Amino acid sequence: MSLYKWSVLCLLFGLLFGVVADAKILFSSKRDGVQGIYIMDDGGSNQTLLMEDKNLSPSPRCWSPDGKEILFQKRHRPNRNFGLFLMNADGTNIRQLTEDDDSLINGGSFSTEGKSIVFNKAIQIGKKWKDCIYVLNIETGKLKEIANIPGIQCQWSPDGKRIVFAWPQDSPSHTIWIMDSDGHNPRRLIPEPGIEEFTTYRSKPHWSPDSQQIVFVQKEYKYVDVPVMVPGIGNVQRSALVFKAFRYFICDRTGENLRQLHIPKDWECYGIDWMDDGKSIVFSARAGIPLNKPLHGGVDFVLPPCYIYKYHIRTSDITQLTNDPGKDQTIDWINDDVLPVSPQGKKKVTWGTIKQ
Repeated sequence: MSLYKWSVLCLLFGLLFGVVADAKILFSSKRDGVQGIYIMDDGGSNQTLLMEDKNLSPSPRCWSPDGKEILFQKRHRPNRNFGLFLMNADGTNIRQLTEDDDSLINGGSFSTEGKSIVFNKAIQIGKKWKDCIYVLNIETGKLKEIANIPGIQCQWSPDGKRIVFAWPQDSPSHTIWIMDSDGHNPRRLIPEPGIEEFTTYRSKPHWSPDSQQIVFVQKEYKYVDVPVMVPGIGNVQRSALVFKAFRYFICDRTGENLRQLHIPKDWECYGIDWMDDGKSIVFSARAGIPLNKPLHGGVDFVLPPCYIYKYHIRTSDITQLTNDPGKDQTIDWINDDVLPVSPQGKKKVTWGTIKQ
């Protein structure tokens, strides 16, 4: 083969497999009023729609460990509760994992070998709710309760030894917890905050790829009563939110060496994960939320757009990855060494990065 032909062949293979290798970030977005599941490469280009449904609100949870499947949630039917589903990495072969009942399901994460999923499920029994953490065997469909606690946003550590989780926002505990992978020995990873004027709520914990660190976010807020003018009635007292700050933290798996990331405190986080094998953080956020003032959504302020950003841990640089005025939210990253194929979606959008 001539040098020219070999160069052309290498170029073609490079173009082909460049797309394959760059498909890493899985995310949800509401574009043109329709909720959908997308993938894109690490730089924000090749945004590809896998599935969308404005009535069932699909939202991804995570890649499977081998990159062949995607765990996601959507409504079983319009106006019904959300259930967990699986699909192939290209958006095909959708199958239902949880029952279409009146239970409430939160989160979902694969075990290390990809055979089980851990998640929170709340079941109403009479007038009370049973809120527990369960493990589902994907092959058999067998469901096992592993912890009788209301832990949400559960995530298995990559080494399979532990599960990190948060508590619901309205629960007495507002911090990050951890337990053994079998549900035993649940304990606080981060001490609970003291009683202060603003409530501190910690959530969205995610393991680093080496299982040594955890990233999580913190919201500081309170409710106040303020007068609101209602036409034909006059001033009435309404409850309004006041935000003090949104903070982003990394800690060791023991809860030690806590450090705050240099992300503006008026950026409200909607999804977060590690990327670049632990060298960066990818997150979605609304930048510019007003702080220290009562907020009435849709009355005296409009929520800013929710974009996806990359935070470089060593330099603290922030790079904007998406620019759609919709609502980019839940995020999961996968290493291109794991991802076997490039999901061939319905449409692609290429958009450059902005260095902030």
